Amino acid sequence: MKAFRAIVFLTFRSALRSHVFQLLLALLLLAVTLIPISVSVGKAEEFIRISLLYSLWAVSIVLALSSLWLGCFVMSRDIDNYQIHMVVSKPVSRVMLWLGKWTGINLIHLALLLISGLTVYGIVTYRYRTAGEESRYAERQSERTRAEAEKEHIRTKILVGRRSYSPRLPDAKAVADAEVGRRAAEAVRKGSPLSDGELQTMREEIIRRVTDAPLEVRPGQPTPQTWVFENVPVRLNDIAMYLRYRPYLGKVSSEDQRQTYLWWEALMPQVNPETGKFALYPRALSPVPEQVFSGAFLEKILPPGTVAPDGTVTVLVSNFDRYGAKHYYQRADGPKLLVPVCSFEENFLRGLLVMTIQLLLLSGLACAFGGFLTMPTAVFMAASYLLFGSFSMVLTDSEFFADSALDHFSQLLARGILLVVIPLQKFDITDLLAGGDLIEFSLIGELFLQYFVLRGAPLFLLGIWLYRRREMGAAVRK
Repeated sequence: MKAFRAIVFLTFRSALRSHVFQLLLALLLLAVTLIPISVSVGKAEEFIRISLLYSLWAVSIVLALSSLWLGCFVMSRDIDNYQIHMVVSKPVSRVMLWLGKWTGINLIHLALLLISGLTVYGIVTYRYRTAGEESRYAERQSERTRAEAEKEHIRTKILVGRRSYSPRLPDAKAVADAEVGRRAAEAVRKGSPLSDGELQTMREEIIRRVTDAPLEVRPGQPTPQTWVFENVPVRLNDIAMYLRYRPYLGKVSSEDQRQTYLWWEALMPQVNPETGKFALYPRALSPVPEQVFSGAFLEKILPPGTVAPDGTVTVLVSNFDRYGAKHYYQRADGPKLLVPVCSFEENFLRGLLVMTIQLLLLSGLACAFGGFLTMPTAVFMAASYLLFGSFSMVLTDSEFFADSALDHFSQLLARGILLVVIPLQKFDITDLLAGGDLIEFSLIGELFLQYFVLRGAPLFLLGIWLYRRREMGAAVRK
């Protein structure tokens, strides 16, 4: 262990002497302080969201690039400069040398992440405490009330960790089976029966279309659109719950959106004390249809007692657009039921933990490639490996519509690539923090198991094995 600690210390000291640590620290501090000031317009809510979204994203990108570069540089430099010959001649195994350098690189970046994270947290906390400070002593009561309402809005919707519940969706497989059965019977009647392969392809296409298609709500339809949230604890009846939704008008696009009207209702359970059974009765969440701007995320607070004894919450929405345009709701972004679970501090620490796992993974990949390749080649290989994961995520995204056979083949190939590569988009938690959404421990465990253990660790072991077998005398200076 003495040799291991010495290697870690020398790696850290080398970064300090080369001013890599100081340069990165200055760059990170500039990013977390200047980005909110230059992008926001002065409102406290917008300033805090930008700090959590863009500042933390900048920190993540800078540290990720630094981990890749420094890991490849440290491992390949010792070989190219013949410094490793003085180490391996001593009773120090190459495995310990690899692990020591990997640990030293991680200590550098974890220290930078901690400093940057504390800076972002300090900026966010200070801006929240000073929100509405200029209106607190205003003469008009309405201005003071507006300032307090702004702080309450930030506290309940951003500086919190809220667990989300998604509504029950239609059974895409059942819909596909029924439609495939109908088409197969029709083909038999016409005398041209379909093959098993054609039926399977048709079934998969219908499942994809049903799963990805946005939900349509027409104006004046006989019954409101209903969403049912399941497995909601009954004890949450005493906690404020929020409904987040985003309606699109006319088409699922950020263009040509305008003001529209809709009306939300909640089905409130009433239990019969004699039989123990319950019935649901509608309760309007507003006295008249509300005017909202389509295309933006909106929230409504649900009244207490909305959770039924069977753990369900039922909400309804009606379209009252004045010009008869349809409302569309994407299945990916709502509506969702949000329930406060933990404090912002705890949720923020969970976010830093996810970023830590990402740095451990990237530095391990860089050391794995840098241990048996030259510096430029190692950087190229590590970057290419990660870019394959990012591009595959784009191709498999629900918004990427496959029209031709080539598109379908590309999606199939991308899904296969994602089984072995690491998409960095999975580690982006800035949107969760900026929206007050809880970073679940299940998500953290999945990221660690799926990407660090099952995909990263085998590459680490392969890199260590190749590093051990590398002939040091092959590194000849020209």
